Order: sequence, then structure tokens, then C-alpha cells
Amino acid sequence: MDFVTKVFTYLGSLIAACLLIVVFAALSNAENGQLSVEGLSHLEDQFRSFYNVFQWIVYIWLPFAVIWLIRLIRGR
Repeated sequence: MDFVTKVFTYLGSLIAACLLIVVFAALSNAENGQLSVEGLSHLEDQFRSFYNVFQWIVYIWLPFAVIWLIRLIRGR
């Protein structure tokens, strides 16, 4: 496995794991089986700070994803 594929795979796994944790955190605040904006309002600051960090991980991952996609289309 070359460097581009490793970075693409590992960062993609990190992104998926982080999103899964955020989804579990949001769903754990459901009231009577319903998720509402009011029920998540106390997590606004945590979600905003997570987004500010998370966007940079995605920005790093995107060029590797494009390179990997081009290599996949070319057949290399």
C-alpha cells in the first residue's frame, strides 16, 4: 500500500469514527425517542468546536481522495 492510499484509508476511517461518535452523542440526548433542536441546544458549543477542528481533517483528506479517485479511474 502506497502513501496516498494509506492516508486516504486512515483519514477516511478517522472521519467515519468521529462522525459515528458525534451521532451517538446527539442520539443519546433524544427525549422520548425524538431528537429536537431544543434537546441539542446545550451541545451547541461542543458541536461547533468539533466542526472547526473536523473541517481541517476533511480539507487534508480531500486532495488524497481526488488523487485516489483519479488513479482508480485510470486503472493504476
